[in-house]
Amino acid sequence: MKIAITSGKGGVGKTFAATCLADVLSEAQPVSLIDCDVEAPNSHLFIDVENPEHRPEYMPCVESVNEELCTLCGKCARACYFNALVVGRKSVSIFNDLCRGCGACQIVCIERAIVPGMRVIGTFNKGKSKNITLSWATLKAGSGGMTTALIDRLKQQDTEDMVILDSPPGTSCPVVHSVRDADRVVLVTDPTPFSMHDLKLSVGMCAELGIKPLVLINRKETGDIAKLRKWCVDKDLPIVGEIPESREVAFHYSKGELVTQKMPQMREMFKDIAREIVNISLDDSKVPDIDVNYYLSDVTERINPAENEPASDKPFELTVVSGKGGSGKTSLSACFAKLSGGIAADCDVDAADMHLLFKPEVIEAHDFAGGRIMHIDADACLGCGRCFEVCRFEAIEKMETGTYKIREEDCEGCGACSLICPAGAVESEITTDGRWYFSRIRSGVMSHATLSPGLENSGKLVSRVRNNASARYVQYGNNKPVVMDGAPGTGCPVIASLTGTDYAVMVTEPTVSGLHDLERIQELAGHFGLACGIVVNKHDINEEYTAKIEDFAEKAGIEILGRLPYSPLFNQAQKRAETVIEFAPESAEAKEIFLIWNKILIHAQERQKNV
Repeated sequence: MKIAITSGKGGVGKTFAATCLADVLSEAQPVSLIDCDVEAPNSHLFIDVENPEHRPEYMPCVESVNEELCTLCGKCARACYFNALVVGRKSVSIFNDLCRGCGACQIVCIERAIVPGMRVIGTFNKGKSKNITLSWATLKAGSGGMTTALIDRLKQQDTEDMVILDSPPGTSCPVVHSVRDADRVVLVTDPTPFSMHDLKLSVGMCAELGIKPLVLINRKETGDIAKLRKWCVDKDLPIVGEIPESREVAFHYSKGELVTQKMPQMREMFKDIAREIVNISLDDSKVPDIDVNYYLSDVTERINPAENEPASDKPFELTVVSGKGGSGKTSLSACFAKLSGGIAADCDVDAADMHLLFKPEVIEAHDFAGGRIMHIDADACLGCGRCFEVCRFEAIEKMETGTYKIREEDCEGCGACSLICPAGAVESEITTDGRWYFSRIRSGVMSHATLSPGLENSGKLVSRVRNNASARYVQYGNNKPVVMDGAPGTGCPVIASLTGTDYAVMVTEPTVSGLHDLERIQELAGHFGLACGIVVNKHDINEEYTAKIEDFAEKAGIEILGRLPYSPLFNQAQKRAETVIEFAPESAEAKEIFLIWNKILIHAQERQKNV
């Protein structure tokens, strides 16, 4: 049996649930635990494996262009859907961070000037801990386009009859690749407004896949549990367990300890949850009817689009990021947006939440056509199989009729199949992948978007949100910093969030996973040479790890901008659709955020002096 554990956004207890379930299930049988969250894997921090195997993972790429053979005709650049090749007057530039290794450039280059090669996209890891075989992979910084390829390879490690898949958070393509063949999909959530909104997105994704998910509620005292239960009942979604909020649980988790091994009552609870998941009957269950385009129910007054005004001045752009969701990134971003009073941008298009705090009034709403998929005309197909041979994403299958078909969920849209097809039977279709908005909020204006469930082009949609915010600076910027709530993780969406920014605020928590994810996001920021600072949220939950974060910051030469306590005020403010600085302006939390903002303004002033 394959059990996939996922969530609309990180930080709600997904890895906590996956590792605890693997622990209790391994009592009776061998378990394969596969951490598919390759951008920020954490399972290995809780499962202590013996003598783990580590090896690099490779993907095809363009190693070089033979200048003696190259005629600079430009066919390779026109064939590259991912813009990894640029043909200049004297040479061809290669951007391997963008290359997907599809081989389209080699197909069109009749001079055979393209020299193929292999590049490292990440590290594969595997080890054993008693009855658990743990497999995980770590995506190389700057290789966001390779996320699904690494996940697909990783999932081949399901060597046992019982498999636990720790999925990435969100609803985009990497999540679909992680959960689509699972026998059970468990959505972990909590009753806070952000998490309940993200749960709806996850259920919508499952509906698109024809999957009826199960729901596991964590930290049940942190929000409106009655509302969450009612919604699950209305949608006929089985709740397999409710885990209480516990400072003791949080402390053990912060140290990388399994609560199922430290707290007997938690072990019994997870045994009950595991039995419920394994034994529940879903054979005749109806997939929930979810409108995945419900987003506008949270915003008001849709107005006719207006033309963008180009920005004549480069604004100071601040991007708030975290190695994984749930660290307080969006709550802090919303506070900064309120303090700035200018332009905000929610770049977390996979699970956008900032609108829940600001209730935006939409000025513009547009469809986003960001990708393409390929189709084979069965009547025109010769059955030669050349498309099957060149597809490096294993997206093409042979039908009983002898013709070939492209599986849309695996297609990268590279077009190599259309270039090689002698009959011209392969056609392309531009896809509508989401919607983007420009809205008024009580602190100014906001650029934001929503990605359709199960789609991959979140990086392109993030760029649309960023560019939309920058383009309005002359009209709405008021010479104030543009505040961007970056996507979590280290893949394409966060790369797009950080591209062109002036300063990155990295939000973390004093836990073993928080420190690990901070190191990953700092590596990515270093890859782009960005100036950055750190905010430690819930600093008092584990002073030992707060000290480790401070030591890491000192060695890396990164400023600690501030420390926020473990506090119920953030959830209370969420329920009121307010930021903490509005909900409790005289609180210690608000005062610390004011101090953090003042430090950021100093960086903005220094940047303006150097422009």
